[in-house]
Amino acid sequence: MTTVRIRSAFRVSLCLLLAGFLAPLCVTGEVAGQIKSNLSSSVTSESMTAVWVARERGLFRKHGLDMQFILMPRNPLAVAALIAGEIDAAIIGPGHLVNAGLSGADLIGIANFHQKLDYRLNSRPDIKKAEDLRGKRIAISGPGSTSHLVTLLALQGLNIDPTQGRIAFLTIPGTEINRRLALETGGVDATSLRGAVGDLYGNKGYNVLYNLKTTGATLPQNMLVTTRRTAAAKPQVIEAYLKTMIEAIAVTLDPANKELVTRLLVSNLRLTNPGDAEESYLAVINSYERAPHTSLEGMKRLQVLLTQINPKIAEVRVENVIDNSFMNKLESSGYIQSVYKKN
Repeated sequence: MTTVRIRSAFRVSLCLLLAGFLAPLCVTGEVAGQIKSNLSSSVTSESMTAVWVARERGLFRKHGLDMQFILMPRNPLAVAALIAGEIDAAIIGPGHLVNAGLSGADLIGIANFHQKLDYRLNSRPDIKKAEDLRGKRIAISGPGSTSHLVTLLALQGLNIDPTQGRIAFLTIPGTEINRRLALETGGVDATSLRGAVGDLYGNKGYNVLYNLKTTGATLPQNMLVTTRRTAAAKPQVIEAYLKTMIEAIAVTLDPANKELVTRLLVSNLRLTNPGDAEESYLAVINSYERAPHTSLEGMKRLQVLLTQINPKIAEVRVENVIDNSFMNKLESSGYIQSVYKKN
């Protein structure tokens, strides 16, 4: 994709933002003495709790960032905006990072917030067992996305080969909410939902055909990503994002902040049942990595899965798409330990 096309795609996204499509999650305004910076993601599930906490507590400002958050319709748009230099960092699924590496894009993952696979494969009420999935449509947010990868793992667990089972993977652009709506309206037959939301839909009658949480499996998910160019030119900005997120995770995991975290979950996930809110809270505090290092071994497991989608992914040297130097610096300086002592 050329730079002109990348900038054009990003500007289209910003137009949607100004039109109100992205307005609810956008922060504007100037803060004296702070660095203006854009952060983006297309994720809207409970895995974004630390970002919601950081904004509520003013942690971006605390670490010197006048941050504008842009909710992108799709992860590839965030990748394009990173490459174009329109945003400094993004939170995306690691599959998109590896895919970018295949094309030689200058992207690096600097932190991995989740390893435990807390997902459910939910189906329409009339699909009651694994065999009923054959010939059906499963919604994913895009090829190589986390929703795609966990669906492949769930199908493996159900002993269903997607090709032999004539499974059709339908891309529903946008956030998890879009896939939930497609499931509710009958546009698709199944989709993977994260944590408590998957359980919530199970209680509504959308059968949980496979629960990845019970398997104990791990896989990299939701990574803080930037470009080597930005990391070299603005190391203080990238470090500030990382400090903000680590402190937000510490605040999230502190039992003293349960009311705050639950309130944010209720608001952002549109929960109405107190039991669902409690379940969502428990899912969140059990999913975050206290020190979100990126595991090379985990990335290689991810690569193996991705090669099922695109065999050329095997050519990517995953060592080249991760950079643990920022995390290592914060670890060795004692910053991470100090944050947890305070919270």
